[in-house]
Amino acid sequence: MELTVRMRHSKHLEVFSVFLRTVTDSYLFFATDDDNAVVNGLHSDNHNELVREAAYRIYLYPHEQQQSKLLSLLQDRSELAHLCGFPTYAHRAIKGTMAETPEAVMEFLESLAEQVRLPAGKDLDVLRKYKSKRTGITGQLWPWDLPYYSAIAKHARHKVDHAEFSKYFPLGACMEGLDSLFRSLYGVSLLTEAVEEGEVWSADVYKLAVKDEEDKVLGYIYCDFFERSNKPQQDCHFTIRGGRELSDGSYQLPIVVLMLNLPAPSWSLPSLLTPGMVENLFHEMGHAMHSMLGRTKYQHVTGTRCSTDFAEVPSVLMEYFASDHRVISSFARHYKTGEALPQEMLASLCTSRSMFGACETQLQVFYSILDQRLHGNLPLETGLTDILTETQNTYYSIPHVPHTAWHLRFAHLVGYGAKYYSYLMSRAVASSIWHECFVDDPFSAVESHYGSDLWLWKATDLAASDTGATCWLMAAASPRCVS
Repeated sequence: MELTVRMRHSKHLEVFSVFLRTVTDSYLFFATDDDNAVVNGLHSDNHNELVREAAYRIYLYPHEQQQSKLLSLLQDRSELAHLCGFPTYAHRAIKGTMAETPEAVMEFLESLAEQVRLPAGKDLDVLRKYKSKRTGITGQLWPWDLPYYSAIAKHARHKVDHAEFSKYFPLGACMEGLDSLFRSLYGVSLLTEAVEEGEVWSADVYKLAVKDEEDKVLGYIYCDFFERSNKPQQDCHFTIRGGRELSDGSYQLPIVVLMLNLPAPSWSLPSLLTPGMVENLFHEMGHAMHSMLGRTKYQHVTGTRCSTDFAEVPSVLMEYFASDHRVISSFARHYKTGEALPQEMLASLCTSRSMFGACETQLQVFYSILDQRLHGNLPLETGLTDILTETQNTYYSIPHVPHTAWHLRFAHLVGYGAKYYSYLMSRAVASSIWHECFVDDPFSAVESHYGSDLWLWKATDLAASDTGATCWLMAAASPRCVS
């Protein structure tokens, strides 16, 4: 959005206009459109604190048309729920999930909020010290501070240089690591297959057949891994064809796509992955294996087409494997020398991944509770921004910034309406599975824990049972390496 347009509508932002004009004649901190500065993001990694603050306040400034559209969406959803016999849209959306009711969701979130409050406070104390050391300012942290100082703290404490780590994570070694892990866990292997002319949409897409120990094909995965122009900038898994039982008793094999945005290889360099890319690869491959291993009568409930709060369980579980020092050690090798990832680098990577997990969990709890409140009883007792302010100030340790409307930029209110909690609940179930089955041996076969067919569905029993708030807290924090 154009900075000059914002200036016409709010005296609160005039200070940032003056700042930008005095620091530079050409708005070097932001993109430009003729004489206008275009603020199209939060610029959370910018070293200039006032730039970060300006971007936050301008990008999240209330927009009446967007506010009206969101309120209209909430009202239409409420009307739809009433027509279907539900008291609220949240009741309609959550019926048939692991949680079953909004009341159960709120019980889960309230318990997690209470237990994460003190650990999150300790995380923020660490960030305050880094801010004070850098700026001389003590006390208040602002929303635009957290991503910036979190990155600084991780680098200072653990010297995590992603460029240096990526030398030990060539894509080929990562895929070999996944193949070895899946052989141990599920007794399946990943084999490259030739594609026919016209079968793939880009020359750099390759096809994997997933086979069991008897060389029987279970399904196919198209791997669209590399960056290219006009490709969507997102990592995702999607289904081309779901698995299902056919009338002749055979099974229709699932076909899925894994889409990532990894650096393309060159003639002198393989595709090298940062630790974050490795985790994303494992996460999306968890979705793919859910689709490959599931066997359902109907294709509209196969794989990730299950309950939303269960769909992320297999993928989040794979994040635990991607963060386990024994798993990482099994495949991380320098792309030139073949040298294993040094132990000090491995330990540094593991500990950095668990930093500020409580603070991130608290943020996710706040998001989830806001989602529940907006999809609860309508009409709302107060305005949308008032509900945002009250919810943030109650459940998040960083207070709401006046004259900002973060909820108008939160696209998940549309796609995940009343089910944003699913990320946290899936993490709780994945944590239960990890600690029950794999924490002692991440290569132990799944069949030894849950049997050959029903291991994933056992997770619904874990979630429905009294897992306890301790499990929820443990689950919601970032997965960490076991040492």
